[in-house]
Amino acid sequence: MVGYDKNDSMTSQEKLLAGCLSGVMTKCITQPMDVIKLRSQLLRKPKQRHVVYRVARRIFWEEGIRAFWHGHVLGQVHSVLAVSSQFFMYELATKWTSSLPIAQKTKPIEHFLCGTLAGCFSTCLVIPLEVIRVRQMVVKDQYSSVFKGAQAVYRYGGITAFYEGLSASLLQMGPQAGISFAVFNFVQPLILSFFTVCPPNECSKGNKYKPQNIVLASSVAGSTAGFIAKSVTYPLDLAKRRLQFSTHRPSQKYKTPTQAQEMIRCNKLLECLVYAYKTEGFKGLYRGWTVTVYKAQMTSVFAFTSYEIICYTFRELHIYYK
Repeated sequence: MVGYDKNDSMTSQEKLLAGCLSGVMTKCITQPMDVIKLRSQLLRKPKQRHVVYRVARRIFWEEGIRAFWHGHVLGQVHSVLAVSSQFFMYELATKWTSSLPIAQKTKPIEHFLCGTLAGCFSTCLVIPLEVIRVRQMVVKDQYSSVFKGAQAVYRYGGITAFYEGLSASLLQMGPQAGISFAVFNFVQPLILSFFTVCPPNECSKGNKYKPQNIVLASSVAGSTAGFIAKSVTYPLDLAKRRLQFSTHRPSQKYKTPTQAQEMIRCNKLLECLVYAYKTEGFKGLYRGWTVTVYKAQMTSVFAFTSYEIICYTFRELHIYYK
């Protein structure tokens, strides 16, 4: 179960490692959808129908199959830091709140607040990498490596450019993580309650259910959590991506994809939201929502499920190495 449990046999270091491994596995699978999602959000005048298909087709024909993994190396570093820090901070927060006299009926609020804290902490930690990664996914040649990308970001906007979109990121990722953890910790136990508890002689300390039951419950709960959390906070995600390109300047030295030449950029959070609403109406606030929700669901499913299974494995290994 995600969150602190006083009966758990795992150490904090093992949970941190589980978060890192979960981040690596999740990013390998979701990177192509991340690239398509970002291009969809930044297009100035997209076709109204089949936007995701059109974006993916143009990426493939103009830049090749490898373009779907632009920024992947940096994305792996970002994912490891983001996922591991989020899970680790959530574990610490729930460990602290476990000593407080909190009524059972207010547990969802506790999970939401602990998740929000974890989301904000993770955002502050990884946003400089995220700014570079986002630009890599759109203009690969100009931000071809971590160091080259960092130099370009600094040259165009100074040190503050690494924190472009921070306000939108905090407003988005804090509640998004809070909702995600709260929904997951509500849905997963609900599904597990339909299964028989694992006998003490068959499962190690901290593992209450068999692995196949945990996978099923975590997958459903993760998908639900990803859909709800991303849908509620999506307009802020859209604004964040556009803010992270505000200081980007194209250079004639590097090849710039045609999609990157039509990008929307803005300098203020409110400006981004107002522009999206004025130009396309309410739908403009949800540009690229479809692929983003699919990606969010996949991310939540793989992140939560892989984290749970890795933790399950560590607990089982304790039996063999005692």
